[in-house]
Amino acid sequence: MGTPAQSRRANAFSVVDTTELRWFVASPVPADIVSWFTGASGVSEQRYDTYLLDGRRDVGIKRRFRETLELKVRQSLGGRVELGEGLAGSLEVWRKWSPADGLIEDATDERWVDVRKSVVKRRFSLDGTEIAFTSDHHATGAGCDLEVAGVSVGDVEAWTFAFSAFGPPATRRDALLASWHALSTGAAHPEPFGPRTGRAMGYPEWLMHTVSPDLVGP
Repeated sequence: MGTPAQSRRANAFSVVDTTELRWFVASPVPADIVSWFTGASGVSEQRYDTYLLDGRRDVGIKRRFRETLELKVRQSLGGRVELGEGLAGSLEVWRKWSPADGLIEDATDERWVDVRKSVVKRRFSLDGTEIAFTSDHHATGAGCDLEVAGVSVGDVEAWTFAFSAFGPPATRRDALLASWHALSTGAAHPEPFGPRTGRAMGYPEWLMHTVSPDLVGP
């Protein structure tokens, strides 16, 4: 059994497990994509997140809004998913701790970079029904968040399209597929849909390629 201090530390942060699929496109986010995806239910947010550049694809350390320290670790890289229309990639299972103070060694001497984000999110239940987006996954139980975001680092602009399925592990792939079916059979998306020419990867890998290519391995 842990000590009282360890128990207080364990209760001081939340842990969220997700199964994700994300693409980055090396161009500013098209206005018609934002308009289409936002629709009547998208929730928009503007923020700066500051990321630690440590040369790893499977670990993300950031300060959300430049304040809350978060740690995100990729637990596994799963099978490839084909969604059609050129959208394909390998499922990534991530675990996030927030806030992560006390879990990460002091990195004040390392390199940090600001990422500006203009984010639109939507949420779907396990059966593909769209529901209100909230910051609390537990209120929904199982489902999938979809996101379109314009991102920039310095003078580099890109945009990202992503799925983040939550809930019991056995349900996440189905939730992701159901959310894409609901989205893709709704209002027709603009052509061409950018992610078909983008790369499937998470934020840590994208930053390796974008900000510090010298850190990219073979």
